[in-house]
Amino acid sequence: MEQGQSRTSVWSWLDAHVNRETGVGIPPGGSVLPRPDLGAMERLLGVLGHPERQLPVVLVAGTNGKSTTARVLARLLERSGLRVGLYTSPHLDVPHERIVIGDTTITDEELASVLRPVVEHERDGSKPPSWFELMTAAAVRWFADQGVDVAVVETGLGGSGDATTALGARVVAVTSVGIDHVEYFGATLWDNAIAEAGAVPAGAAVVLGEPDAAIHPPFEARCPSLLLITGHDFGVIADSPVAAGRSVSLFTPAATYDEVFLRLLAPWQTASASVALAAAETWLGAAVDDQVVRDVFAATHAPGRFELVHAPGPLVVDGAHNAAAAAALSRGLRERFAGPASTVVVGMTGERDPETFLRALGVRPASLVICTSPRTTRAMPVSALVAAARAVGARTVEVEADVGAAVRHAARHRDRGVAVVTGSLYVAGEALPVARSLALSLAPGTGHCDVDPASRTRR
Repeated sequence: MEQGQSRTSVWSWLDAHVNRETGVGIPPGGSVLPRPDLGAMERLLGVLGHPERQLPVVLVAGTNGKSTTARVLARLLERSGLRVGLYTSPHLDVPHERIVIGDTTITDEELASVLRPVVEHERDGSKPPSWFELMTAAAVRWFADQGVDVAVVETGLGGSGDATTALGARVVAVTSVGIDHVEYFGATLWDNAIAEAGAVPAGAAVVLGEPDAAIHPPFEARCPSLLLITGHDFGVIADSPVAAGRSVSLFTPAATYDEVFLRLLAPWQTASASVALAAAETWLGAAVDDQVVRDVFAATHAPGRFELVHAPGPLVVDGAHNAAAAAALSRGLRERFAGPASTVVVGMTGERDPETFLRALGVRPASLVICTSPRTTRAMPVSALVAAARAVGARTVEVEADVGAAVRHAARHRDRGVAVVTGSLYVAGEALPVARSLALSLAPGTGHCDVDPASRTRR
């Protein structure tokens, strides 16, 4: 990756590294790598001149809702007058979208430039870091070079070994605690709470969005400098669906925000916005201006998270990938469409339990389940999805291995009612361009739409 090489060379070099998301470098046969630790990340930060010492960080951790929370938080801080870097994962379209300042994503040339010292270091025979560690370090180095005031950083796997926890966050926002990444964290809520609490550095302030007090002790044991708990110190006063979004009233330690329009459709996204608002206030040390909150909430977009497209029937694309997220998705569908999805396109990855996922989603005998496979070596075999769909009682189960073909197949069944594409953010990322293309092929004004929850009609 020398000066003047092609713009794609940086990605070729990155893609030669172990990637727990895509499965590159993970042994075949379903094996997983050891749980990550901070050794490689700390060495990497040293090679890059310790940018984390030059850059204040707010970390967004938790099982579900991290990306939406991080996006809202970054916008609130930006509109409050700060220059903000935003690092999220995984990406839906191109990897550049993970590393953003305002509306500007990192370029290939900038990425290659910040990583050049690492290339030289690896030539000396040092053990290479992982793809995620490289991207995380590159983001922080670029943010520091660009003079941002604060970086909002989303964890990867989460926990004490996650690359992002080497950044020394001053504030940690925890969205929720559920059971996920069982191959690394364990199969109980308590195990996962301990893992997520490991993301909290000593002395950091914690904004805890998990309402279950039974799993708060691991976070309290981190001795945070400040602990704000949802439902007690901040939270939701009122939340109701309206056309194109939600009408919400929220409270924080410093203020109350009444009847704010949130341009997000799903009920759980109100909780994400609430955590983001409390975290922004914690960072600023003051209430966020009421008009800033209204402007940011009204402009919020969360790609691939309960994203509604008419293609031409209603089709919801959502990256839910565990049972808790599937149950929340089911509640959102019932609220918006007065019932569960009649057609389900599902593809999954890793060690997850597809039967539990589909049961939580509310698959019924009348459901059409279309099993598919995202383009990753970690994709779950469609045969496992077919078996799970039949086990939960679906009578009509079909296979379309290509995600795009599966979306087009679902669109042809628009007479059945609402369809959902879910199971993985990788599936959501492949589905969205196809769904949006189908919407654009319709007559002007009939693609994306909003649903009036009272009339259930398109506007």
